[in-house]
Amino acid sequence: MSGFVRSSYKFVLSRFGIPEGFRVAGRISFVPTRNGYIFFVMLLGMLFGSMNHNNNLGFILTFLLVGMVVVSFIHTWRNLSGLTLLFIRATPVFAGQQAAFEILTSCLDHFRYRLEYNFPGGKTTIVDLARQETKNVTVFHDTDRRGLLTPEVVEISTSYPLGLFRLRKAFMVDGSCLVLPKPVAGPMITARRKGEERGEGESGGAGVEDFEGLATYQYGDCLQQISWKASARGQGLYTKKFEGRRGRLLFFSFDVMPGHDPELKLSRLCFMIIRAEALGLSYGLQIGEMVIEPGSGAGHQRRCLRELALVKI
Repeated sequence: MSGFVRSSYKFVLSRFGIPEGFRVAGRISFVPTRNGYIFFVMLLGMLFGSMNHNNNLGFILTFLLVGMVVVSFIHTWRNLSGLTLLFIRATPVFAGQQAAFEILTSCLDHFRYRLEYNFPGGKTTIVDLARQETKNVTVFHDTDRRGLLTPEVVEISTSYPLGLFRLRKAFMVDGSCLVLPKPVAGPMITARRKGEERGEGESGGAGVEDFEGLATYQYGDCLQQISWKASARGQGLYTKKFEGRRGRLLFFSFDVMPGHDPELKLSRLCFMIIRAEALGLSYGLQIGEMVIEPGSGAGHQRRCLRELALVKI
């Protein structure tokens, strides 16, 4: 008899495309929703009422609804099983912003309805997947500190079709997102490199803040240096000019930053790097024994910001 039950059980699982691990739930967990609890209480009331009054029609309706619950659970399970996830990328963000993880999701057999993606405690992204469709899904994760954000799992849940059960499955995330220090505005503070005499190239002081005057705008000048106030007064387009080479080549150092909070110092350095790059200036960076020679461009900026994000202080 037990062999017949076991074979019948396996037949039902294969008939509906449910993995045999269903009996232990595997990585998929489920819990009734609020509507599900109300529905189950209603079923109990109908069952006790039918038993009390010996009402055959009541029994038929009760067991019909129970069968509907079973079929609903099977469809909810199938809606979540058989998914394939692949991490693509995550664009670097500043601390306090939401990190966007792009995850490629595909299914082969049948449609998936209202799949809800989220990191634990994060914002939910709702997606529908057609049969044999591959879709790029963006899932958001909160950030509160700089560094390399590496979430362990992303959860996918669903309550389709009747909303009586909510099933969840956790997928491993093989990826990370670089979280940069949050920029804090302030004056540009530069430092002299070791062995450099004052007056050779770029020395300490205000650097880019040494404003010299205005010059007539020339095609190709940096747009961030245009004096928009002069333009608003109808005086034409002028470009802000800075004094000497100190406004063109800067060197930032963690050691010369004022204050005692190391995270605040890194945030100030982050702002100065972004500002120098926007102004088209050449800049270098020093944090302890780590030194990045002066340069400019998107690649140079990414390297400097990455060092700020990953440095251990």
